[in-house]
This record gives sequence, structure tokens and C-alpha cells, in this order.
Amino acid sequence: MARSGGVTKKTLYSHFPTKEALIDAALRLREARFLARLDAALAARPPREAMRAYVGFILDWSGEADFHGCAFINASAEYAEPEAPPHRLALAHKRQVRARLAARLAEAAVAEPAAQADALFLLGEGLIVAHQVDGATDFGAAGRQLLALLEQVAGLG
Repeated sequence: MARSGGVTKKTLYSHFPTKEALIDAALRLREARFLARLDAALAARPPREAMRAYVGFILDWSGEADFHGCAFINASAEYAEPEAPPHRLALAHKRQVRARLAARLAEAAVAEPAAQADALFLLGEGLIVAHQVDGATDFGAAGRQLLALLEQVAGLG
């Protein structure tokens, strides 16, 4: 019998009646863990360093040995229909990340914190996908260059 992570499919599906139920539970757990780590990274630095904290967090996370990309990006690609539950969970997760970034940038009194958060979010998403596709390449220098531009536009650099 096929095993995933040391657990047989039979055991797995005795706890989760469908693949979608398993995906739902996995995404919810991943979200709780990811947001807790993100919140800790953002809180560890002053609000005016929120952009650096976020990019540093993404670079650290995507550089981990067991990094295999973002479960939410992967789920939204696999379940591309906007009404599919995994796609909706991915959308809600990404909105949570953007909201946290905007809140932290608002604390730094950045003009248009939501717009700045969107730009920062896009940088982070690009770094995540680039590391997933080409993990052998170090995107840290390029990420920091783009970060410097974002900080300059936001009046933080």
C-alpha cells in the first residue's frame, strides 16, 4: 500500500473522507503555522522595518532545506476554479498576509499602506515562486535590490 509521510492511504482516509477534506485540513494547519511565523517576524522589528522583516522572512523560509513552495499557490493552481474550496482558502490566506503587511506599514505611518503592502506582497510571491522553481539560484541579492526600491517609494529608505 502506498505511504505518504509514513502513513498509509487507508489510515489517512479513515480520518479524512475525501482528498478535499484532507487538503482543507492541511491548508488550515499550514496557514496557522505560517501566519504565526510571519507575525513573529514582523513583530521582531520596528514597524519602519516591516518591509525588511517580510523579505527576510520570505528569504529565510524559502531557503529552508524542506521548502517545496507555497501550499496555497500550489492549491490555487491545482484547483483553479475560483469557487473550489482550496482556491478560496488560498485566496483568503493571501488576503490575510496582505492585511498583516498593510497593518504593519500603517503602524510605520507609510502613505498608502495597502498599496505599499500589495507591492511588498508581490515581491514576496515572486521570491517564493522563483525559489520553488529554481531553488539552486540565490535570489537574495535581487530581492534586496527590489526591497530597496520599495522602501524608497514608501519613504522608508
